[in-house]
Amino acid sequence: MPLVLQGRQQDIALIDHMIERIDQGGSTLVISGEPGIGKTALLDIAKRRARERGVSVLAMTGVLAEVHLPFAALEQALRPLMKRADSLVPRQRSALLAAFGMHDDVGAPDFFLVALATLSLLAESTPRRPILLVADDAQWLDEATYDVLAFISRRLGSDAIALLVAMRDGSNRPFGDASTLRLNLSGLNDIDAEYLLQSHAPGLSADLRSRFLKEAAGNPLALLELPNGEQATEAQDTLWLPLTERLERAFSTRLSDLPNTARTLLFVAAENDGTSLHEILRAGEAVLGEPVGIDALAPAIAVKLIQIDKTELRFRHPLVRSAMHQAADLGTRQRIHAALASSIRDQLDRQLWHRAAATIGPDEELAGEHDNMAARAVRRGAVAMAIEVLEKAARLSGTARARSNRLLKAAELAAELGQAETLERLLRQVDTDELDKLALVRIGWCREISKPPGIEDPSKVSALIAFASEARAGGAKDLAINLLWRAAQRCWWSDASDELRARVLVAASRVGMPEADPRLIAISAYIEPLRRGSDVYDKLQALSSIDDSNPGIARVLGATANVIGAFDFGARLLCEFSATLRTQGRLGELARVLFAQGWAEMEVGNWTGAMSDAEESASLAEETGGTLWIAAAIILKAKLTGMRGNLDQSDAYAAQAERLLLPTGASFLRVLLQIARGVSAIGAGQHWQAYEQLRRVFLPDDPAFSAGLEFFALADFVEAAAFTGNAEAAHRVIDDVESLSAPVRVPWLDTMLYYGKALLADPADAEQLFIKGLGPAAKKWPFLRARLLLAYGAWLRRQRRSADARAPLRAGRDTFDALGAAPWSARAREELRASGESSRRRAERAWEALSPQELHIAQLAVQGLSNKEIGARLYLSHRTVGYHLHRIFSKAGITSRSGLAPIVAGASYPTN
Repeated sequence: MPLVLQGRQQDIALIDHMIERIDQGGSTLVISGEPGIGKTALLDIAKRRARERGVSVLAMTGVLAEVHLPFAALEQALRPLMKRADSLVPRQRSALLAAFGMHDDVGAPDFFLVALATLSLLAESTPRRPILLVADDAQWLDEATYDVLAFISRRLGSDAIALLVAMRDGSNRPFGDASTLRLNLSGLNDIDAEYLLQSHAPGLSADLRSRFLKEAAGNPLALLELPNGEQATEAQDTLWLPLTERLERAFSTRLSDLPNTARTLLFVAAENDGTSLHEILRAGEAVLGEPVGIDALAPAIAVKLIQIDKTELRFRHPLVRSAMHQAADLGTRQRIHAALASSIRDQLDRQLWHRAAATIGPDEELAGEHDNMAARAVRRGAVAMAIEVLEKAARLSGTARARSNRLLKAAELAAELGQAETLERLLRQVDTDELDKLALVRIGWCREISKPPGIEDPSKVSALIAFASEARAGGAKDLAINLLWRAAQRCWWSDASDELRARVLVAASRVGMPEADPRLIAISAYIEPLRRGSDVYDKLQALSSIDDSNPGIARVLGATANVIGAFDFGARLLCEFSATLRTQGRLGELARVLFAQGWAEMEVGNWTGAMSDAEESASLAEETGGTLWIAAAIILKAKLTGMRGNLDQSDAYAAQAERLLLPTGASFLRVLLQIARGVSAIGAGQHWQAYEQLRRVFLPDDPAFSAGLEFFALADFVEAAAFTGNAEAAHRVIDDVESLSAPVRVPWLDTMLYYGKALLADPADAEQLFIKGLGPAAKKWPFLRARLLLAYGAWLRRQRRSADARAPLRAGRDTFDALGAAPWSARAREELRASGESSRRRAERAWEALSPQELHIAQLAVQGLSNKEIGARLYLSHRTVGYHLHRIFSKAGITSRSGLAPIVAGASYPTN
């Protein structure tokens, strides 16, 4: 065992156990600790043990000089597997090749497609041999690679892949989540530390030994290296240095004895963002002005600063690179970067990076080339890298306006990524010339879109209207309409005044956009969903063909349909575009769309699909950092669970969502939360509790109030009020909704109004209202229609028309059974018994034993999709899909896919 592993037997045993059980499923271990504590040594022994057991080893190392190269470390690790890239589905293959610069994919491959391609490539290889994937110095991995590893780590459940990640303590990029296995390395104990020092430097005096033990504080690398820099260590000016700087000093003291040529080559290697020996020698020749051979490096190898592996030069430890960088003066570094830029022939982005590092002062031509580099980074899905490149281009800009424009482009990208700190840092650098009104508008837009949806502040609406006016005056019509659409959303999210809402509509009419522009349609819906609902619905239906190349437009239209209650249209549209988002790998956007899609599917009767959407939305929102959408998905789960009769679980979901919503102030989600609580209480027969929950939606001073959204609770509130003797309150709500609505209303709203009026009507009028409510439009809303049927049948029975009551009660019962609305099914059976007809108990169905994800996988399998195709759809490896199918077969008592069709039949309510 290497000396540096002295005292690490327990840590090695943990790694051995991880490798031994690799065939049982994937796992991740994060090893952390200070520099020199032994992380790399543990990774080395893990790689050796894995190879001894026939496990394939793929490794990458983060290098500070390479952090600007997107996917650089990932390409390093996957290089041995790339010959199998042809087995990937075409879109994944194109994304991966584009990410590695092997294919110029103008379709802008998203990061998540690259991540899924990586997972698929790894999973394709595991049937041959399990894989140990090792990432050393993860704090210095390029951001794209780091995020891919995080993606993979969350999906290793059933794949024979072990992931080992080593990183320094205090990294501002923590890896993994609360469930990730972690090993924090501390210093060696006194006995092991003394043994290590004595074994490596047996001739030390007692005083030096004592001093080294004290200064090293159990750090193995310090115990090995501090004696090598004895003269420097004894100098008084090093006594105060932190350990990392002391180690760097210990390495750099070896430079003084090296020939100038070797020293210069080490400086070149430290500044290079690659490991090519040929590249380093060629750049060294340019700096030295004379031919250089590999033998010039022999002195550096002899003092153990570097090692040569075939055609690559590697530093013995990352601290050696850091020490060499610190030892070179600024002028030397600039000459080296210029030499490297001249030496690199076939990698334009690397060449440009070195040219910039060698440049002092503005260079507009070079800045323009950086603009192109940023565009390439965006196409490769490396948006974070594009921000860095644009910031560098800004520093090279020849004019203040060009500099500000590049910073604003970077800021817009940072806002889209939700990087608030980066956004503010960039905006602080922008020269705010008050004459450049459009720049000020762009700054305002960046700050606006960086905020999470739902933050209530009606005062922001006026500012957005003013920004839109400036944008329109500056000829930026597209930006102007985006600002006004955001203003309309803010009106909907918060209790904006009628005057503010009217100003948004007037401003939108002045922009001069085509009437069919989806954002104009959305503005009308968000500002006046009741009064303009029918007009918006007609316009949505008139859009026969929608450009699916812009998923953002899909979200606008689908969300707009939901806002007015046109869930039939919203469900179809959002389903189409969620498929587009999956294909494009836009998982952050997909999380939002799945919530909206799930809510629409719930209303049109596809409760199993809605629950699957909610589960996936919550998972993706957690993965992409969308707390608001986690809460939204949980609210949807709370409502679905409550309607199915599991009140305790529904209450738990509601409480969880409320905790998440507390810091956001998102009243539009609070409305949906109260509706979920209210309908769950109605199902449980707790009408007083339902009334108290739902009345909050209609009280302007309540945190759960949101003007324009309260009508979503209409049917539930009226039912709760009618059953608790609060008919007057119910009448007021119905009158308010009718007064705010256009004469022609969206069918869903019309059906709810008929339902509410029928519950409150005198006997002479009730039947006609029930019949109108049960008209053709009601078939689009199975749960609402079944409640109408139940109420109508109960009313007929109370009118002593038991024979007439049985048909609507029977139809209502069957719909409730199909939906799984157990509390309402039970109520319909009670009414049927009271009318003189008995009912068999509802039989449990096989699919109900499956989790939402398992049911989704089973449904996709029934459609004929292969494991690989299902994996691509759900962002899982094909092995994970196979694992889930095996569990499904076991639960359902079947042995093959052919038995799935009857199992999942009826899992979704027929909506046509």
